[in-house]
Amino acid sequence: MKVNETMTITKRSADGAFYGERDGKQYVIEHSHADYPVYDGFYNVLRSTAYAERPMLMKTIIAENRYPAIFPTSTPVPEPKRDPKEILFNAVKRMMDFFTEFSFTPSFRFTNTFAYMACKSQESARDYVRNYFALMDSSYQKEVAQKIKSAEFTQIIQDVAQYGEPSTRINTRFKVYYGSAGTGKTTIAQKESDNRCIVCNSSMLPSDLMEDFIFKDGNPDFNPSLLWDCMEQGKTIVLDEINLLPFDSLRFLQGIVDGKTEFYYKNRPVHIKEGFQIIGTMNLSLGGMIYGLPEPLVDRCSETKEFVLT
Repeated sequence: MKVNETMTITKRSADGAFYGERDGKQYVIEHSHADYPVYDGFYNVLRSTAYAERPMLMKTIIAENRYPAIFPTSTPVPEPKRDPKEILFNAVKRMMDFFTEFSFTPSFRFTNTFAYMACKSQESARDYVRNYFALMDSSYQKEVAQKIKSAEFTQIIQDVAQYGEPSTRINTRFKVYYGSAGTGKTTIAQKESDNRCIVCNSSMLPSDLMEDFIFKDGNPDFNPSLLWDCMEQGKTIVLDEINLLPFDSLRFLQGIVDGKTEFYYKNRPVHIKEGFQIIGTMNLSLGGMIYGLPEPLVDRCSETKEFVLT
């Protein structure tokens, strides 16, 4: 049956399927098709209408949207497919803009770790950012903690996670567990390290971290420390109250956890085997004072976790 100059429709007697052509495109509507009743009603109306009257009837049908499955009022335009890498780049750019008002520029390490957390969950990504600003005792930590709950930051997390985990994880050697005394952070850390632990204090210099002082044959000498042994053997060690260490010692640790596989200490090579990890445990507030960590060290954290009593 000819409907108009650009459309024909035929109902096959054998199984009732519709065969047709519309604007040069052929189609088949089987009896099992979801829109079959729509086509059947359309066909019956047209068949009972003279051919000369069909063009006017067609205009009425389209205007009144009687058969939307055949003549939709508007043709949806599919959104162009976006390159996942482009989505990621735009998300990172928006993230950098997001932190501008907090005088913070995300580093490559921060962005890499943030992407891993985003792939775990939205809450993991938010916790990472919140802990990052808390650990370095940023003056903006409260404002950041509030704003990362926004729809804007949620979209950033989703777009970063859409790309998937980065092919290489940069931070792998340093974790920080912090919280008030008695919340279990050191207990859990020691379980992860098989009780290998050094208790830190404000007078502990890099040499104290690396050497155990001894007398050998009546002369002062040193043995490699527990920290040194853990590096050589690829084991985990806890540095309890890590934030009490002096600045020089924290800078020294920064160089250990940055990914290098070897360095020299007093002309002796120190090899860092895969699997080596430092878990720093700390209470941010001591005696009413806040003892944060330097931003470059926080930037090297693969994981940060706040322990609270529940």
